[in-house]
Amino acid sequence: MKKYWRLITLALIIALMAGALPTALAQGPLKFWTFEYADAVDPFFTAYVDEWNATHDLQVERSEFPWAQYTGEILTTGIATGEAPDVFFISPGDWRRYAENGLALPLEDYMPQYLLDDLLPASVEAVTLNGHIYSVPFEMEPVVLWYNKSIFEEAGLEVPTTWDELLATAEALTTSDRYGILIPVNPDYYENFVFYPFLWMAGGEVVNEDFTAAAVNTPEAARALDLWGTLVREGWAAPTSTGNDPTDERFPLGQGAMFVSGYWVYGWLEASYPEFLEDLAVAPIPAPDEGDELATVYGGWTVMVYAGTEHPEEAAEFAIQMFGAEDNARAAAWGIEYNTKLSPRQSVLEDNAEFYTQFPHDAFAHEIFPTARAEPSYPPEIAQTVWEALQDVMFNNVSGEDAAAAWAEKIDAYLATR
Repeated sequence: MKKYWRLITLALIIALMAGALPTALAQGPLKFWTFEYADAVDPFFTAYVDEWNATHDLQVERSEFPWAQYTGEILTTGIATGEAPDVFFISPGDWRRYAENGLALPLEDYMPQYLLDDLLPASVEAVTLNGHIYSVPFEMEPVVLWYNKSIFEEAGLEVPTTWDELLATAEALTTSDRYGILIPVNPDYYENFVFYPFLWMAGGEVVNEDFTAAAVNTPEAARALDLWGTLVREGWAAPTSTGNDPTDERFPLGQGAMFVSGYWVYGWLEASYPEFLEDLAVAPIPAPDEGDELATVYGGWTVMVYAGTEHPEEAAEFAIQMFGAEDNARAAAWGIEYNTKLSPRQSVLEDNAEFYTQFPHDAFAHEIFPTARAEPSYPPEIAQTVWEALQDVMFNNVSGEDAAAAWAEKIDAYLATR
C-alpha cells in the first residue's frame, strides 16, 4: 500500500509544479467505481446509470471490483497510474488521506441547499475537512450487540448491560462448540471500527481535539483494551476470524451466542439464514458500568469525486444525485429495499415512519442511532496503531496499561512528522 501512496505523492508534486492536478486520461465515459455488491443490489446501480445515460450526453460507465482488492489497492493504483475513476465510493478508513492529499474534489459549491438542510449535521461534519465537503454521505450502519435469544433463554441469562456482565455472560455461554461472543480480531480498519464504541464509552479518545497529540495513555483506554484482551485470552471470544467479520456465519450456525456487528447483519441473515430470524435479538453494546452513557459507532461509505476529473460539474452532479435527489425515493430504497442501512437524510426516516416501527429497524432508528458517532477517519499510520494495541492485548499477553502507553508513543511519533 505504501508504494502506491509514494507514487501518488510524486504525481501530485509533478502536477503542482505544472500548475494543475492530474486529469483523467481522455474524453469519454464518466468512470464510476465501486466494490462488488450482492446480485440483489446491482439493479440499484443499473437503474441509476441507465437513467443518467438516457438524459445526459456524457455517458457513465460503472466498474466493480472484488472487495479486498478495491479497499486494498484498486483505487490507489488507479490514481497512481493515471487511470483514476471520476466518481467512486470511499470508506471512512481511507477518506482522510484522499481529502488531505488533494485527491478529492470539494463539493460544497455543488451541493443543493435542500440536501444540506436534509442531511444530519453529524453526517456532513464527518465528510468535512478544513471547511470543505469532500464526499456525499448516503448510509449509516450503527454497531450493536446481536444475540441468540434462544441460547439466552435456555441458559436462563439476561442480556448484559455492563462490562462485568458482558464478561460473565460470555464465559457462561462458552462451550466446547460455541463461543460466548464474536468480535473482529483481524488487524485492520474493521477491527478498529468495532472497538471505537468500547473506547468511547470508557471515556477514551484516540487523539486530542486539535489532532496534535495522542489521547490514549489513560486508564480509560487501558480498561477498554483489557476488556477485549480478556475476552480473547480467556477463550470466550473467537480468536480467529471467518475472513468476513461483518457477516460471521458462526453466529447463525449457533457457534456464537453474541455477535458485535452492524445493522447490515439483519439484511444478510434475512437473505441467507431466514430461519434464524426467530432466534435473533438486538441490544445496545453494554456500557462499562451501570448508569454510564451508551455510545456506538456508525460506518458507511460515501461518494467521492476525483479532483483530477475532466468533468467536475457532471461528476459532482452524478455523485450527488445518486442519493441526494430532491425526491428521496432512491435514498430510501438503498436502505430499505436493497440493504438494511439508515439514511443520513432526515426526510427518509420521516417519510417511512411505518417501516421504522418494525423489528429491528425500530431499535436502530429510535434506540441505537441516537447514541451513535460517525466512524473517525484517521491517517493509515494512526489506524495501524489502533489495531496493533488490540493485537497486543489479545494475543501478546500485554496489559491494557502497557498497550495504551505504547500506543500513545506511536501516535505521538507519527504526529511529530506531520
